[in-house]
Amino acid sequence: MRIKLILASSPLDPLRASDPFMPLSLPILAGSAPGHEYTFVDLLWEDDVRYDEAVDLVGISVRSTAETRAYEIADEFRRRGVKVVLGGAQISAVPHRAILHADAVAVGEAEGLWPMIVADAAAGKLRHFYVCSPRPFEPGPGRTLYQQTGHPDLSSRITPARHLYRRRYPFDTVYAMRGCPIDCDFCAVSRLFGPAYRMRPVEHVVEEISRFRGYYYLLDDTVFGRASTYDYYLDLYARIAALPRRRYFTGQANLDAAADPKGREVIRAAARAGLLYAAVGIESINPVTLVASGAIRKLGVRSPDEALAKMREHVRFIQDQGIVISGWFVVGYETDTVETFRQTYEFCREMSILPAIFHIRAVPGTRLWERLESEGRLDTSRLMNMGHASIRDQDILAALAWILKRGYSWPEVLRRTLFYAKRFRGDRVHKSIFTLVLQRKLRGGLDVARVGARKTAGLGR
Repeated sequence: MRIKLILASSPLDPLRASDPFMPLSLPILAGSAPGHEYTFVDLLWEDDVRYDEAVDLVGISVRSTAETRAYEIADEFRRRGVKVVLGGAQISAVPHRAILHADAVAVGEAEGLWPMIVADAAAGKLRHFYVCSPRPFEPGPGRTLYQQTGHPDLSSRITPARHLYRRRYPFDTVYAMRGCPIDCDFCAVSRLFGPAYRMRPVEHVVEEISRFRGYYYLLDDTVFGRASTYDYYLDLYARIAALPRRRYFTGQANLDAAADPKGREVIRAAARAGLLYAAVGIESINPVTLVASGAIRKLGVRSPDEALAKMREHVRFIQDQGIVISGWFVVGYETDTVETFRQTYEFCREMSILPAIFHIRAVPGTRLWERLESEGRLDTSRLMNMGHASIRDQDILAALAWILKRGYSWPEVLRRTLFYAKRFRGDRVHKSIFTLVLQRKLRGGLDVARVGARKTAGLGR
């Protein structure tokens, strides 16, 4: 079959025309059902969907910013008589809305579903929903369903078809593990991938990495793992460090590993294997908010009273291994105020953390969304759709602008670069240049997010 796979994004996506990381969803799909003629369209970087190309099937993976854009594309292909399948994390949260614009919808992890979807499409008998989830799924009257009731076994080998992208990404991507038991109320990862960790065979991961030519991004929810996975990551990083050529990598991380002696071994091992930078979901400096959201479970603290002191301790340990840290925070829970934005920035400055501070916005498929919906508190006209008694949209916009101006001024960028340069072990010039470039790139992405927030609030640029 001639299959076009599209990564849908919005013009307001913060990563639009700036994402250095190769999206892995499309290559995994193509690798899970080989033997067909695939073309990729990456709308983070491309503009032309090319509706006139002769194709038998279109699959659209939908980023959270791009649901409306994806429906427009799907509707146009269907108008031309082409079968369309919609999928991705956003679609998995709103499948019954998505089916109004598609011939089929994939819910959950799709590499086990895609071969069946392609086979059904070739036979002319597409079902409406293809679901990978242990939870029962109700397709609705007159709609057909194929369901896999467990999450995919990651031990099976799928070779992602990375070569089908038109552009060369600065960072390759790879994953070693899926699943998350933390279940923060604003995050859909635990529901999408399950609360239990599932690991790929270490040799499969290392084999992929051995073929990378430069930087790569490890897509795991935390590249430091948690207690039940420390042995896995120690083995993984030892094998990566033993590869003939050093390849530097980045990833997401939690702080709790720094609270555990074996977790600290993993952090040291990750640094030896080439970890340069970790985006750490600290989420809040407000202990009450950390408890309310559930995020306190990933910070390595025993009680809210010790949260800030322990967070400082854990952050400094990671930095002392020569790992650059950005802190990702959400502000806007009931116990936050406008002042929380400034206090969060001051915490980042004190700790030489690259600040990534946002207003909270509930998204479909999360516990937060469901709670607000059940309480009748969703207000989609606001930047913070959970509403807030004292934080107005103009307060949010002013705070974001203030943080961006101060947090990414050249004096601050240079100060942080010097802070990390003193902690780098080997290749100091290369790592310092990386840190400079990283901060300028992060500033660009945060600025796009700020502009998008202004447009959402109806204030243009």
